[in-house]
Amino acid sequence: MTMRKRTEEINVRVYPTEKMLLARKARKCGMNLSEYLRTVGKGATVHEAPKEELREIWQIVNMVRALFEGDPEMAPLYEDLCHAGDLLMTVYYGKEEDDGGNKDLGDPRQPEPGN
Repeated sequence: MTMRKRTEEINVRVYPTEKMLLARKARKCGMNLSEYLRTVGKGATVHEAPKEELREIWQIVNMVRALFEGDPEMAPLYEDLCHAGDLLMTVYYGKEEDDGGNKDLGDPRQPEPGN
Protein backbone atom coordinates (compact mmCIF):
# COMPACT_ATOMS: atom_id res chain seq x y z
CA MET A 1 0.00 0.00 0.00
CA THR A 2 1.43 3.36 -0.99
CA MET A 3 1.08 6.34 1.31
CA ARG A 4 -0.41 9.51 -0.05
CA LYS A 5 1.95 12.43 0.25
CA ARG A 6 0.81 15.98 0.68
CA THR A 7 2.20 17.99 -2.19
CA GLU A 8 0.34 21.28 -2.01
CA GLU A 9 1.40 24.17 0.17
CA ILE A 10 -0.50 27.20 1.45
CA ASN A 11 1.50 30.21 2.56
CA VAL A 12 -0.16 32.50 5.05
CA ARG A 13 1.46 35.60 6.49
CA VAL A 14 0.97 36.10 10.21
CA TYR A 15 2.53 38.20 12.93
CA PRO A 16 5.07 36.41 15.15
CA THR A 17 2.64 36.68 18.06
CA GLU A 18 -0.12 35.07 15.97
CA LYS A 19 2.19 32.20 15.03
CA MET A 20 3.14 31.67 18.68
CA LEU A 21 -0.53 31.70 19.71
CA LEU A 22 -1.49 29.18 17.01
CA ALA A 23 1.46 26.93 17.87
CA ARG A 24 0.54 27.07 21.57
CA LYS A 25 -3.08 26.16 20.81
CA ALA A 26 -1.91 23.29 18.60
CA ARG A 27 0.34 21.93 21.37
CA LYS A 28 -2.50 22.15 23.89
CA CYS A 29 -4.59 20.03 21.52
CA GLY A 30 -1.80 17.50 21.11
CA MET A 31 -1.21 18.45 17.47
CA ASN A 32 1.54 20.04 15.46
CA LEU A 33 0.79 23.39 13.82
CA SER A 34 0.05 21.97 10.37
CA GLU A 35 -2.34 19.34 11.72
CA TYR A 36 -4.08 21.95 13.89
CA LEU A 37 -4.53 24.38 10.96
CA ARG A 38 -5.82 21.62 8.63
CA THR A 39 -8.29 20.46 11.28
CA VAL A 40 -9.59 23.92 12.13
CA GLY A 41 -9.60 24.91 8.46
CA LYS A 42 -11.95 22.03 7.68
CA GLY A 43 -14.37 23.32 10.31
CA ALA A 44 -13.76 20.57 12.84
CA THR A 45 -13.96 21.37 16.54
CA VAL A 46 -10.75 20.90 18.46
CA HIS A 47 -10.33 20.69 22.22
CA GLU A 48 -7.31 21.00 24.40
CA ALA A 49 -5.95 17.66 25.49
CA PRO A 50 -6.59 17.21 29.20
CA LYS A 51 -3.68 17.20 31.55
CA GLU A 52 -3.02 13.72 32.86
CA GLU A 53 -3.69 14.83 36.44
CA LEU A 54 -7.13 16.13 35.50
CA ARG A 55 -7.91 12.88 33.69
CA GLU A 56 -6.90 10.90 36.77
CA ILE A 57 -9.02 13.05 39.12
CA TRP A 58 -11.98 12.82 36.72
CA GLN A 59 -11.69 9.03 36.64
CA ILE A 60 -11.48 8.74 40.44
CA VAL A 61 -14.47 11.02 41.05
CA ASN A 62 -16.58 9.12 38.55
CA MET A 63 -15.56 5.67 39.79
CA VAL A 64 -16.42 6.62 43.38
CA ARG A 65 -19.63 8.33 42.28
CA ALA A 66 -20.71 5.16 40.44
CA LEU A 67 -20.39 3.20 43.69
CA PHE A 68 -23.06 5.37 45.33
CA GLU A 69 -25.41 5.83 42.39
CA GLY A 70 -28.93 4.70 43.23
CA ASP A 71 -28.23 4.24 46.97
CA PRO A 72 -30.76 6.47 48.80
CA GLU A 73 -28.62 6.56 51.94
CA MET A 74 -25.66 7.88 49.96
CA ALA A 75 -27.62 10.40 47.90
CA PRO A 76 -25.96 13.45 49.52
CA LEU A 77 -22.46 12.05 48.83
CA TYR A 78 -23.50 11.12 45.30
CA GLU A 79 -24.72 14.69 44.71
CA ASP A 80 -21.46 16.10 46.10
CA LEU A 81 -19.47 13.90 43.74
CA CYS A 82 -21.65 15.02 40.82
CA HIS A 83 -20.93 18.61 41.81
CA ALA A 84 -17.19 17.83 42.00
CA GLY A 85 -17.36 16.41 38.47
CA ASP A 86 -19.13 19.56 37.27
CA LEU A 87 -16.42 21.69 38.87
CA LEU A 88 -13.75 19.68 37.08
CA MET A 89 -15.46 20.40 33.78
CA THR A 90 -15.63 24.10 34.66
CA VAL A 91 -11.90 24.10 35.39
CA TYR A 92 -11.15 22.17 32.21
CA TYR A 93 -13.33 24.16 29.82
CA GLY A 94 -13.61 27.46 31.65
CA LYS A 95 -17.38 26.95 31.61
CA GLU A 96 -19.85 24.14 32.18
CA GLU A 97 -20.43 21.77 29.28
CA ASP A 98 -23.79 20.11 28.69
CA ASP A 99 -22.31 16.77 27.71
CA GLY A 100 -19.85 16.60 30.60
CA GLY A 101 -16.96 16.49 28.15
CA ASN A 102 -16.76 12.69 28.14
CA LYS A 103 -15.60 12.64 24.55
CA ASP A 104 -12.51 14.61 25.58
CA LEU A 105 -11.69 13.01 28.91
CA GLY A 106 -12.73 9.54 27.86
CA ASP A 107 -14.98 7.18 29.75
CA PRO A 108 -13.55 7.23 33.28
CA ARG A 109 -14.81 3.69 33.90
CA GLN A 110 -12.75 2.31 31.05
CA PRO A 111 -8.98 1.85 31.36
CA GLU A 112 -6.84 3.84 28.97
CA PRO A 113 -5.48 1.82 26.03
CA GLY A 114 -2.26 0.13 27.04
CA ASN A 115 -3.08 0.16 30.80
